[in-house]
Amino acid sequence: MGKLLATVITAALLSACGQSAPTTDNPASSTDSAQGQQFANWPATLNDFRFRWTAAPGIDLTKGPSVLIRAYLESYEVAEYTFDIAKVYPGFLRATPPNADTDAPGALMQHIGIRPLGYYNTKTPGDARPHFGFLPFHVLELAPFASGWEATVCTAEYGSFIESTTRPGKFISLATDDKTGKPPKSGPTVGVYVYRIEFTEHDPRVGLTPPQSPNVPQMGPSPAPAIDVFGNWFVTAESIGFWGPVGQTDKPPFPSPELEQRCADSMPQNEAERTAMMTGYKDTPPAHGDPVPGWPQQSN
Repeated sequence: MGKLLATVITAALLSACGQSAPTTDNPASSTDSAQGQQFANWPATLNDFRFRWTAAPGIDLTKGPSVLIRAYLESYEVAEYTFDIAKVYPGFLRATPPNADTDAPGALMQHIGIRPLGYYNTKTPGDARPHFGFLPFHVLELAPFASGWEATVCTAEYGSFIESTTRPGKFISLATDDKTGKPPKSGPTVGVYVYRIEFTEHDPRVGLTPPQSPNVPQMGPSPAPAIDVFGNWFVTAESIGFWGPVGQTDKPPFPSPELEQRCADSMPQNEAERTAMMTGYKDTPPAHGDPVPGWPQQSN
């Protein structure tokens, strides 16, 4: 489910090129009504769901490049959960290039999925279902790279829940096989994923007059930003698994087993707690809690 499906299909591209990725620069019109929406730029199907962020010592989640990382990955997940590119945060499409064609000569894995709902997606906004619980993110590494930055970000879907279709009235984790009530694999890093992102403030594709980045710390009670927070940032590469030419095996692989374990260790729940959340059909989903650090409720 979710990232697992995308990762499996991406793996297939290492041995054979897949279908061309969408390259449209215009979001599709959303068929979802704003009825029931509680926050600006936050779909009603996510009313009972939140993002929770942590970071390595010395990384400030409320300003600078961390704001780009948060807005980018949250937008990505919102679009994936709603099957609707129109649900990304304001400024996302300006701050990202269209996905590269998987069949193009020299295509790179890190260029074919910078935007969500790529070559693997077969759903439409009408297929969206309510989500519950939370999705943890941890900025493990953030460092200058070339003319911009490179970030390693950890996440895991054990706390993100939907209603079971196999057992109506029950809830299951996105990291769980709905047919069996168990994770599709076992091990200390099951359900944990690693993002590698490269981005810059100096890409000409942003345009000549982008909005300024926020001038106050980005934290607050809202689960989504009320304004465009992308500023002059531009994402140049991203992958959740594999890095390098399409159709060629990674050497060394990304992410490495060591990096996956570091990400697992960074999660707020330990292995036993994650496994318990991913196993079985639940009467209720986990509480979503507050967004961390969240976004200002009013425009600043």
